[in-house]
Amino acid sequence: MTFKQHFQRAACEQSLAKKTRECYLWHCRKAYGYIQQPVTQWTSENVRAWLVEMETQRYSPVTRKQALCALKFVFDHVLKRDLGHLDLPPMPKVRQTLRVIPTRTEIVSIFQQMTGQARLMAGLMYGAGLRVGECCTLRVKDIDLENCTIHIWCGKGDKSRLTVLPRVMVTALQKHIQARRALHERDLAVGDGLVELPGRLAHKYRNAPRELAWQFLFPSTCVREGYRWHATPESVAKQIRASIHRLSITRRITPHTLRHSFATHAMRAGADPRTIQDLLGHESLETTMLYLHGDQAQGFSPLDVSIPPPPNVLPFAA
Repeated sequence: MTFKQHFQRAACEQSLAKKTRECYLWHCRKAYGYIQQPVTQWTSENVRAWLVEMETQRYSPVTRKQALCALKFVFDHVLKRDLGHLDLPPMPKVRQTLRVIPTRTEIVSIFQQMTGQARLMAGLMYGAGLRVGECCTLRVKDIDLENCTIHIWCGKGDKSRLTVLPRVMVTALQKHIQARRALHERDLAVGDGLVELPGRLAHKYRNAPRELAWQFLFPSTCVREGYRWHATPESVAKQIRASIHRLSITRRITPHTLRHSFATHAMRAGADPRTIQDLLGHESLETTMLYLHGDQAQGFSPLDVSIPPPPNVLPFAA
């Protein structure tokens, strides 16, 4: 077996999330590029040398911590060896990023520049606080138009939750679902119309892969071996970047910025942090507080205030 096969087996045994596996493998490839030895021959000195090199190359503290976790996982669960004491230089404290939140006017302007299903996806990310990956993998059955709710299954950390569906988007989503139904019927007519299902649901429910309810709400144009896949995060990010360029907006706005904007603007509209925490699907309120930003500095500038001149006689003068 190759190292990757051993790694995937260990990751499965330890129930690592898909994104975590990808992150750890990326760090293993970077380490291999520096060490230039088979993984089975790695030593703690090799690992220490690479982590020190990462500091020299000014990798961020978050990336260096990820690399340390990835390499420790490899030693503990793949190589079955003790990594030992590395005697690394102290990690600097991870600083909180000062994220700039766009105004509601800017967000509306961006949406007006977007077209097609990317516009709908951006609207849901802002209006419901969805992660871009969660939005891309929504199924038709996850949208409850009557109760204005969205079901998120197996989100980040393998957690599921309910979040709000913006009422102003109900009509647009109804039309989109009708178009999605027509596309699915055309796929079925040519012998396609399959969709990938989580786990072993395809074995348990034989007809589910061809049912409309299980189809991805935002489909890709790509069909492979009868399966139609979902839209990619890049398809949304590309339109957002183009909109920002046309509007000459200098703020850095990404699809994930829309999720931060949802939390911040919901708080300003009167929602309490606990409710926002539930809608975002955060396990800790501390994580939610990182999403609540202010776009104005507290206090005031002396240039904006009329300061009276000092009196000629002080009140306590003799």
